[in-house]
Amino acid sequence: MNVTFWVLIVLMLLLAIGLLIYPLLRARHNTSIAYKESNLRINDEKIKELDIDLKEGRIDQDFYQLAREELDRELLIDIPLESQQAAALDLASSVKRYPVVVLMISFFVPVLVLLLYLDLGMYSASEEAFVAEQGQVQPQQASQSQQPSVEEMTRKLEEKIEKEGGSVEEWTMLGRAHKYLGKHELAAKAFAVALERDTGNAQLMLETAEMIALSNNQAFTAEARDLVLKAYAIEPTNPNALWFAGVAEYQHGNYRQAIAHLTTLLPLAVGEEAVMQSVVVIVTKSREQLIAAGEEVPELTELLDIEAMAGVAAQPDEQVAVVVAAGTSLNVTVDISNEVREKFKTNDIIFVYAKAKQGPRMPLAAQRMTLAELPAEIVLDDSMAMVDGMNLSAFEQLVVSARVSRSGSAIAQSGDYIGHIDVDSKTASVSLNIIIDTLVP
Repeated sequence: MNVTFWVLIVLMLLLAIGLLIYPLLRARHNTSIAYKESNLRINDEKIKELDIDLKEGRIDQDFYQLAREELDRELLIDIPLESQQAAALDLASSVKRYPVVVLMISFFVPVLVLLLYLDLGMYSASEEAFVAEQGQVQPQQASQSQQPSVEEMTRKLEEKIEKEGGSVEEWTMLGRAHKYLGKHELAAKAFAVALERDTGNAQLMLETAEMIALSNNQAFTAEARDLVLKAYAIEPTNPNALWFAGVAEYQHGNYRQAIAHLTTLLPLAVGEEAVMQSVVVIVTKSREQLIAAGEEVPELTELLDIEAMAGVAAQPDEQVAVVVAAGTSLNVTVDISNEVREKFKTNDIIFVYAKAKQGPRMPLAAQRMTLAELPAEIVLDDSMAMVDGMNLSAFEQLVVSARVSRSGSAIAQSGDYIGHIDVDSKTASVSLNIIIDTLVP
């Protein structure tokens, strides 16, 4: 590649020099042109002399006419070789200095180009070499690989910790890296090591408990619950501590404690609609469990403090009535058009699920079946929630869908067929009918 570069440079230099000196050399090689121009000039001078002689009376008109005719004949006849050379040299003498210019151009142009390259090109090359030595990338590639991947950074951090033992900060960083990668068990172990070295860190307690719960099908174990309650004791106004404490106590059947934690959290969550809705749902369920056990519990509006619900809707009383509707369930009849049925096999998968029309994209409730089971009547309810608090009762506007998939993927893909229906609080109790008949683009 370097050889090709230098060959191109030399060729371009020769071309540039040739374009510059060609006009200068051309004047010296075209003596015939110089001769012709000189001959015409001599003829013109003789005619001027005749005109002067005629005007001053030194010759008469007849002699003048004969002399003009003679000059015209001479113009058509080549003059002697000596005269040609003299004429040519006469005109070409004005370019005698040009060979010096040609030599100057031939010498200084390459030198100038070389100096410019040394000043600019070599700087660029040295800069690129420095970048290469530092292991960096070219600017056009920087957006793609400027930083190492999370996996690579995590691996290097693990190697460093294994070699040096690791500080609290490094173990915490490792836990968060594993959390980001979805490796909840490894994250919990890393956080646990960090917590052993910083036993009073409430944030580490909460992060460790969260990872334990996520690696245990989103359920707070006794260990995770203990960590959450310790964090709450250290930081009783920490929103994360209040939230985790409320959920953990609810899962362990301590409904009054769950209500206490979550109603304390509610005013702190104004403006966080999803959090507020989840709080309302868990408080509602906890209250129902207490009532079912024969205990006396204040009215829901009293527990929730309606003024704190102002961030949920402009008319909080109506919003609470919708959100806390206990045990929301949807009766759905699912079928598929005959035309679409013919495109699929009887063992292809059917997904039926409900999502919030505006809110989290994860399903609030879902069921799975095969095409052979259609038509079918199913029920979607709060017990199918993937995350506590994120269920049908938490949202007023829902979209219920049914989709057939050859691949069996839970994510819609091109070639699947789908049907859906919008649901609100007024139609939730009505039987819903969905026909799978629309192609997923």
